[in-house]
Amino acid sequence: MILPIDIKPEKSLYVIGSKILETLNSESMGIIDIQILYEKLAKNFPEKISFSYFLYALDWLFILGLISINSKSGIERCY
Repeated sequence: MILPIDIKPEKSLYVIGSKILETLNSESMGIIDIQILYEKLAKNFPEKISFSYFLYALDWLFILGLISINSKSGIERCY
């Protein structure tokens, strides 16, 4: 799933994670609600992305230390 061989590259966590980071970079406030982030990502993503893949990508970015989650379910980048 991180680097898939048997599925489309658009389903890899690298691609989904990079699109999440692009969306966070385009936000002026830097903090965005999870649902709003998913809606913006789904609107600008070439393929339909499931909420599960979106959450996997958020988990992966959190583990890497690239995003943080505040107490009000907001996502912000850490770089």
